Amino acid sequence: MTTAPPIHPGARGFSPALNCVGAVVVGFWVVTLDASASPVVLGVSLLAVVAWLVRAITRSEVVADVASLVMVAGGSAMVQPTDALLITPAIVAIAGVTATTRHRFVTGPLLGAAGFTIAVVAGLTAERPLSFFLGILAGYALGVVVGVSRRQNALAVDRDRALAERELELERQRNRSALLTDRATIARDIHDLLAHSLGGLVIQLDAVEALLENGRTDEAATRVAAARTLAAEGLGEARRAVATLRDPGADNGATVMPAAAAAADPKAIERLLETHVELGGHIAVAGEVHLDLLDESHRRALAGVLREALSNARRHAPGRAVQVTFSVEAGGGILRAVIENTADESHGTPASPGGGAGLPGMRSRLAELGDGSHLEAGRQGDSFLVVAELPAGVGR
Repeated sequence: MTTAPPIHPGARGFSPALNCVGAVVVGFWVVTLDASASPVVLGVSLLAVVAWLVRAITRSEVVADVASLVMVAGGSAMVQPTDALLITPAIVAIAGVTATTRHRFVTGPLLGAAGFTIAVVAGLTAERPLSFFLGILAGYALGVVVGVSRRQNALAVDRDRALAERELELERQRNRSALLTDRATIARDIHDLLAHSLGGLVIQLDAVEALLENGRTDEAATRVAAARTLAAEGLGEARRAVATLRDPGADNGATVMPAAAAAADPKAIERLLETHVELGGHIAVAGEVHLDLLDESHRRALAGVLREALSNARRHAPGRAVQVTFSVEAGGGILRAVIENTADESHGTPASPGGGAGLPGMRSRLAELGDGSHLEAGRQGDSFLVVAELPAGVGR
């Protein structure tokens, strides 16, 4: 995070010009003093005025500080000989030092106290009245008050700037978090379409090979046609997914991932069950759940869980029956879906497009709903169970 540099006289706005004008005016009055003014008075007064000019135009903090000391010391010493004319550069210096945020707050008042002491010592030699010294004190106090006001304004500007930068950084972090979330969602949906399309394609081709070995060419041709349709659909979804990754804002028909959009359809579960059978799977369904009872996000999540669970069953337990059970529990408040398949120890675990991301993806789908929906998965005896629970009646 960057912060504003400490301010000093002449650093902002019209301050340099105004200070230069003030120094020139005071300098003019110094040189027009009556002829009785001693060379020392004239020289010290002009030195204070020159220091004022230097402080007004310099960009060096060290030079500005030295000039301020000369203005206070010289101006205060010449207050009495010049009938308080040289109090002006002293007050300007005190106000500027007080306003400078790189100095501690007490620096300005201490400088004013030192200047007042010098003015009192110089004024005592001329036996000035008390009102004269009270006027000097009031002038230096005014310089401190003006400096405090400018200091508070500078601190407020710095605070606003720091707050704006923090908000900007938080916005960057939110945008990055949203981007990572979007990428994770797209990666999960790509995994789903690969597992569904490519996994189904592998099963179809295996069936074609077996049918050709047995001379059942007509059935093999039917399987090839189905495989071609599946491959074409998968390719189309993959192209739309890549288009979304390249340009998320473009109107490419994939603002929502294709697999996710299909899963939001009220008939998605029926089609998933039919596809599983078409791919040679065996399935038994208990209970009945209509996805039109759920809103789009819950339909998408439940259908996504079912699609991935059936894909896993086809990959890891091919030919084994799958039991899908839907029920409403907790007095009608929870919709429960259980997908169970017998584990096939002899088949092993073949390489799959999913790469082991299926279960985490299913869990994240339900967790993103943020309403207590959750998923449990694991082996129970000879079976592998996936249990998804969502609030029932959502969207009714």
